Amino acid sequence: MSLTIDLTGRVILVCGVARGGIGGATARQIAKAGATVVAVDKTQALVDETLADIRSLDGTGHGIVADLMDTSQSDPLIEAVLRQTGRLDGVANVAGGTRADEWMPLEQTSTESFRQTLNINLEYVFRICRDAAASMIKRNVPGAFVNVGSVSALTSAPFHGPYGAAKSGISALTRTMAFEWGKYGIRANTVSPGAVMTERVMSRVSTPAAGGKPGGASDIVATTTDEMANAIVFLLSDLASGISGQTLVVDSALSTKFCGGARPFEIVKRNPQV
Repeated sequence: MSLTIDLTGRVILVCGVARGGIGGATARQIAKAGATVVAVDKTQALVDETLADIRSLDGTGHGIVADLMDTSQSDPLIEAVLRQTGRLDGVANVAGGTRADEWMPLEQTSTESFRQTLNINLEYVFRICRDAAASMIKRNVPGAFVNVGSVSALTSAPFHGPYGAAKSGISALTRTMAFEWGKYGIRANTVSPGAVMTERVMSRVSTPAAGGKPGGASDIVATTTDEMANAIVFLLSDLASGISGQTLVVDSALSTKFCGGARPFEIVKRNPQV
């Protein structure tokens, strides 16, 4: 006797499917569980790489190229999924992350930078889930949404404040989704990673071999992309049928140690007499 996650016959939309990231791993794990994957990313190459992985696993996948930050490309997405597959049972919104030029004190952060970070980490999630939920309600079918947050939303996000604000918004918005759409059989949850060694993250990390300092990213116990994917697939499955409106932290205990993403800085006490 065994207990397995079975998504056979379902169609899951995965937004952000780069092969070396959380989205690529999620797409592969969903395919292993038996579902059809609709893979979305901003270039054909990113979509094709993950579709090749899915097919190598004898899975079924469809691809859509769309820039999720562009409403003219993302707003027709749910209808495109239905045209290709005839159904939609779940959504994993993985696309997002910090931008290389975002890391700076708040007083130096431009309005445009703030807006861009909120768009790719929060606004598109609202638009995709809104449209998917409206379709499910109209078709009278249940569904499950999983939105990727961050441990940077748990306390503070030093030097990447817009990202922390956006991910905090993910958790709050997802709880509202769970409340409003629960009566239609739609569940919504957030998964919050800590340090996940994706290809993009590794391209930015300073390690001792590259001259990095102890106490930096090299000392963090990293979570793998597959570990993140497994949590997402679990929440999409019927094994999580009683879970909605929750934030699941998958960070290999990173958040028990310090604020995720905080880099060393000097604490300066001002006006100590006050």
